Amino acid sequence: MKLNKIICLASLLAACSYLSAAPSFSGAIGGSAGADLNVPLNGGKAKGRVPLAAYAAIQANLAEWAIFRGEIAAWASNLSFDDIFSDSDANVRLNELSFVLQRRAVTATNYFSAFVGAYEPIGGDAFLMRHFGIEPIGSRLTKSYTSLEGSPLRDNAKGAGLSYVVNFDKAPIATGVSFYFNKNKSDDWSMNLDSRFALATNLVTMDFMLGFGSPIQDKYRDKDVVLVIDTITMHGGLNFLAGSKYTHGLLLQMYLNDIVIKGDRKNGVTGNDISFLLEPRLKFHAFNFTLTLYSFTQKAIKELTYLKDPIGAGFTFYKDNIEGKNGDITVGIHAFTGIANLSFGDLTKGKNVNDAKYNVYITPYAEFPLSGSASLETIAQVGILDVSGSQSLNFTLTVGGKKTF
Repeated sequence: MKLNKIICLASLLAACSYLSAAPSFSGAIGGSAGADLNVPLNGGKAKGRVPLAAYAAIQANLAEWAIFRGEIAAWASNLSFDDIFSDSDANVRLNELSFVLQRRAVTATNYFSAFVGAYEPIGGDAFLMRHFGIEPIGSRLTKSYTSLEGSPLRDNAKGAGLSYVVNFDKAPIATGVSFYFNKNKSDDWSMNLDSRFALATNLVTMDFMLGFGSPIQDKYRDKDVVLVIDTITMHGGLNFLAGSKYTHGLLLQMYLNDIVIKGDRKNGVTGNDISFLLEPRLKFHAFNFTLTLYSFTQKAIKELTYLKDPIGAGFTFYKDNIEGKNGDITVGIHAFTGIANLSFGDLTKGKNVNDAKYNVYITPYAEFPLSGSASLETIAQVGILDVSGSQSLNFTLTVGGKKTF
């Protein structure tokens, strides 16, 4: 008996010594602090606040067979100029917690994942970067300091479940399926089955997802039941770039949210069910130019750094190859018009168009590399709010930074 215990203890210590020597760690931290001041032009009282945001992410590679990832976010948007030290609401959120097993086959690598949170959401770059090692392809306008890879396309991406992906060696293709539970757009718990297909070439990068879900119900005709499925919804998304970072390009991101295809609540697709971003990109020797048209939900857009309204359009000039001491400096300016109180669905139906509140924003910014793994960003934004109504001026100054290790 004693010998068995010694053998078990020795085996456990050997396993622990193997794991402790094998893991390698990497991570990232980021955050922003700013000042936001709204000045009414009708003589009202000015209001100021201090928005703060931060995130931290870590990845542990256990030898060559497993990966552990974790990411959390925290933010507070209503700290007052008048009393910055008083109590105020702050938010803390688990962005991702996942454990991935890797298994090599003859011509491919298989990934089996268990996750909680937003796991490689469609519209973000996480899936493409992890499986193909490419640089981010997303719009600069969807940057956020509350997540490493923000994705405003789908605001109900967080859930818990399992995923399987296969990445082929001889073709730049990754495909897989996932089964998970989340809350749908009606805030009901739903179980989902998604399929995924992605490819990355020199001139075309694509990430496509199509899935089906069903709200979980415990009542049927006013009677308690264990589980009933009488409604089926469909959702899907696309992240597509024609071109590359070094050429002219066209970025298209789109998400279709919980369309009922079977059940009592069956309906057609409306504008409110669609989130999208369309961005032609022109690259010249002296500068870069982009046009952007987008529509997101109000919930999804509230944590973005640049965009303030759920629907808008505008352009960006920027230069990203200014030589600096620690690397290339980027300077640019965004000019946008947004609609604060209407959605894309309202516009397609002509609903309340006469009551639309139009906002105009001018946003110069600069990004400075501090080292090979750290950068600093400064943003100054001037907004004219409700241009056709009771106008006010909004001034925002933000300083943000990030570091990888």
